[in-house]
Amino acid sequence: MKNIALAEWYVVVNPASGTGRGSRDWPQIRSLLETHLPSFDFDLTQRKYHAVELTVKAIRKGYRRIICVGGDGTHNEVVNGVFIQDVVSTTDITLGFIGVGTGNDWAKTYMLPTDYQESVMAIKECSTFVQDVGRIDFFESRLPQQRYIANMAGVGFGAEVALKVNKLKEKGQKGKFLYLFSIVKTLFTYKPSVANVRFDELSYEGEVFNLTLGIGKYNGGGVMQAPEADPGDGLFDITFIKKISRLSLLTNMSKLYNGNILKHPKVLSYQSAVVEVSSSSDFNLEVDGESLGTSPFTFSIVPKCIKVVVGGGFSSN
Repeated sequence: MKNIALAEWYVVVNPASGTGRGSRDWPQIRSLLETHLPSFDFDLTQRKYHAVELTVKAIRKGYRRIICVGGDGTHNEVVNGVFIQDVVSTTDITLGFIGVGTGNDWAKTYMLPTDYQESVMAIKECSTFVQDVGRIDFFESRLPQQRYIANMAGVGFGAEVALKVNKLKEKGQKGKFLYLFSIVKTLFTYKPSVANVRFDELSYEGEVFNLTLGIGKYNGGGVMQAPEADPGDGLFDITFIKKISRLSLLTNMSKLYNGNILKHPKVLSYQSAVVEVSSSSDFNLEVDGESLGTSPFTFSIVPKCIKVVVGGGFSSN
């Protein structure tokens, strides 16, 4: 029996991304792929974490070039699939991305286009960069878990905001202002917890308002929480807020979007390859926009381990 040749690319499509935008726009994207990148196979996800399964199966079949058509959550699942498989080195896989999600924040760091045709052409040109990935060890239902971070993770206030955003999405609400709305709403209910944070030679125990660990620069639909992040330097860029008033956060909201957040006197920035967070009460966690588990957490960098397609204007710091 003859071996059937694999297509050059395998495409993972999440029809639920962007509150159904993935389903609505897939025929247009598929037509563009057929015109400019004719050698591809695809599957549509049917449930949460299905993209992880599809990615693992695709790599085991022999695919080495994978395109994610989805949002940041789908992209995170594809990256986790690359790490779960044990067939080849993670750097043997090339990942492309066509954003149909609400935020598509991972793509912003790499200056990837939002236009579908331009996205397909970027994949065809296949200019690549080998980025770092974060690993997070945490607990869910008191059982130890492990997950990989492609873009950004948040502990504290940011995780609470993500939880509210995801609940609104589940109810069918959408739009770029969901994150901003959830920030304001969370401000009036969130109470900082006492935690122990350790990285490099720094150890802090006290109230933690928010802790963000960035490989990329953006999350929350364009919020620049790690404006100086370099996705290939082997370090998390850490934005640390111990305590801040509601009024101060509200009056400085624009700094979240224009990259000036680090100029606020209450906002501290650090870099580290390992970060540990523990607390007596449960501390929530979000990874690439998805709400996950509770403390204690250990974050660690896996340097230069995933090859990704980037936009023409991207250059590492």
